Amino acid sequence: MLDGLLDGYTRSILIFTGIHIIAAYSFYVPFKTGQVSLGQAGFMAVGAYAAGILTVKFGLPFPVGLLVGGLVTAVIGVCVGFPALRIKGIYLLLLTLAFAEIVQVVILTWEYTGGAQGFQGIPFNKYTLEYVYVIVVLLIIFFARLERSSLGRAMDSIHEDEAAAEVMGIDVVRVKLLAFGLGAFIAGLAGVLFAHHTTYVDQVSFSILLGIEILMFAVVGGCTTYWGPAVGAAVLTLLPELLRTLRDFLELVPLSWTDFFPMNRIYDFMYEFLDFENEKRLIVYGVILILMMIVRPQGLITRDTLRPLQFLQQRTGHV
Repeated sequence: MLDGLLDGYTRSILIFTGIHIIAAYSFYVPFKTGQVSLGQAGFMAVGAYAAGILTVKFGLPFPVGLLVGGLVTAVIGVCVGFPALRIKGIYLLLLTLAFAEIVQVVILTWEYTGGAQGFQGIPFNKYTLEYVYVIVVLLIIFFARLERSSLGRAMDSIHEDEAAAEVMGIDVVRVKLLAFGLGAFIAGLAGVLFAHHTTYVDQVSFSILLGIEILMFAVVGGCTTYWGPAVGAAVLTLLPELLRTLRDFLELVPLSWTDFFPMNRIYDFMYEFLDFENEKRLIVYGVILILMMIVRPQGLITRDTLRPLQFLQQRTGHV
């Protein structure tokens, strides 16, 4: 639909931005009940490989792979959620990190999907951009409804004080399992979309670094409102691309300006630094995260930030 309007680079950037937004929401759901997970990359891998097997080995269409990949991941998420019920803080982080590492080992040694060589030949879905942003819009609508529902308030209560929520009659076990399973389902969808856009995945595609990135999307954007993960994922995905344009501007600097010391050293340093690969991007993310924790620890978007908009909606009669 949008093939004639967007070049390949812009389309790819928009797709990865949308996938990161979906992945950030997969972290947000369990976090809403106080569960901090570093296993979202592992859930993405499960979804990607499940859908890849269905589309490559069995020849099923992409929509079936997308739905089944998400459902398989949700089931595994609930299974992982059971031992996580009574674990909090750093112990939960370690449990979910261990799950992600187990998934990586399985991917690396499973010859059925290529093992260390990776899963190749996954069908390319030319409508990935449309799928991604339809899912993003549906997630935003879902979380907007959840925010005002009794389930959403129950999740917030568990996040604030699990014991008090249980005393108030909230089924803490069921709500936490639901949150973990739903988060896994959303992560599975992100993994399926990623796999059918890149057409190749391996254990490196879903490393612990991706899990940390997903965590930072939510933390930088802010986890007190459902808009935070989307904003954080969009900012942190687009920022390296925007910084790359500075490298293009450097190439416009006349060479005569850089022939003398120290301009030549400064130019060479800036040119190398602005070549953003994975490691350099994570360095920038780390610096941003440090600054955020100092300047705005609650994230870019909070409920207070959105209060004027909510007031305007009430005044105009929109719910």
